[in-house]
Amino acid sequence: MKQFLLKISIIAIVSFVMIILIDIAILRKVDNLSYYSHERNFSLAYYRLKALKDSNKIVIIGGSSGAFGFNSRMIHEAFNLPVVNTCTHASIGLRMQFETFKDMLRDGDIVILSPEYGGGKERLYGGYNLLRILSTHLPEGYRKITLRQWLYIYKFIGLHNLGTSRHKDVEEYDDVYSANAINEFGDIEWEREHKDSIDNYTLSGVMDEELIDYFKYIRDYTKSKGIKLVFLPPTFMKSNFKSCADQIDSLAYCLETNGVPWQSSPSNYSFEDSLYFDTPYHMTPEGADIRTKAIIEDLHRLLNDKE
Repeated sequence: MKQFLLKISIIAIVSFVMIILIDIAILRKVDNLSYYSHERNFSLAYYRLKALKDSNKIVIIGGSSGAFGFNSRMIHEAFNLPVVNTCTHASIGLRMQFETFKDMLRDGDIVILSPEYGGGKERLYGGYNLLRILSTHLPEGYRKITLRQWLYIYKFIGLHNLGTSRHKDVEEYDDVYSANAINEFGDIEWEREHKDSIDNYTLSGVMDEELIDYFKYIRDYTKSKGIKLVFLPPTFMKSNFKSCADQIDSLAYCLETNGVPWQSSPSNYSFEDSLYFDTPYHMTPEGADIRTKAIIEDLHRLLNDKE
């Protein structure tokens, strides 16, 4: 009986090690579609911030709504500070969006935090796109992933393997989603017009407790480091905003009661449908300019607030 249990244990250990080695090999694979896409901005932002580590700056953190919805040049001209737009993809997850860059922030920096709506685990820990972006653009980012986060995102390793196979023949391309669309600040700077048919998103009004705790962590971390945190709601297409008003109100109430409120009303960042490109989050250049003007007004108000 002892020999049998020993054999089972050895087989289990060997199988576990083999699975880990296979997973590591998969995570070392580069996804060509991601390599040539705007997702490259995640690593570009990392190295921009590294170069500015000892300088004061404005850092924008969020998903692709920030990539398509900011005119960082306008913010730079308004405040005479370097601006780094790190926004790439919501599926990177809030935790990695902040953990990747927080060590390069310093006293006196301004962080504009504006993640997309949503309150589930994926909004915190990320999904398949996190794996393909880290594997392709910033492998050292894997060091930031906790065991708890691995337990959530492990299920996406197979999707990453499938994606690398499907995209193996992808070559460099030019369009609004390509790496060539990224400007020196990290914005998507590519001509794009409103598409008449944009599918509305559904939202949940329930926010995960771990996500709430991480918002609190960001609040406390930035305060302890002398960093000014500006927490703003994302941009969201007006017709979709109206259909999800109850859910957005619920998210706002949850943040407010937990001491991490948005510092501007969500309705202030909901604009006419014609100012959106292809999703309720992705704006046209004109839309990005209008949103940025609103952000600059909020920045002036909040940065002059001594509280």
